Amino acid sequence: MSPLLNNYEEYAVIKSQIKKLKEREEGLKEEIIEEMAEKGEDKVDTSVGKFTISKLKKWTYTPKVAELNEEFKAQKAHEESTGLATFVEEPSLRFTKVSL
Repeated sequence: MSPLLNNYEEYAVIKSQIKKLKEREEGLKEEIIEEMAEKGEDKVDTSVGKFTISKLKKWTYTPKVAELNEEFKAQKAHEESTGLATFVEEPSLRFTKVSL
């Protein structure tokens, strides 16, 4: 980064670049998956590495599990509000960019 930027400015610039890069990465990923699917390929070796399409499981649960999850969330909220649950506070940096 340019020595003319202070830490705050450099941080804001980097956050913006990361966001743009992640958006581009997601678009490229979708294009690559589509291209590989059209060619019937699940692996492609390139000069920069190997691209492999793998199947990830996406679970759908019964209403009973959803109900248990809601009970779990309610119990967590109860313990947080009554002091049964404990916490530690850790420093975290939040950045909100200026809208121009």
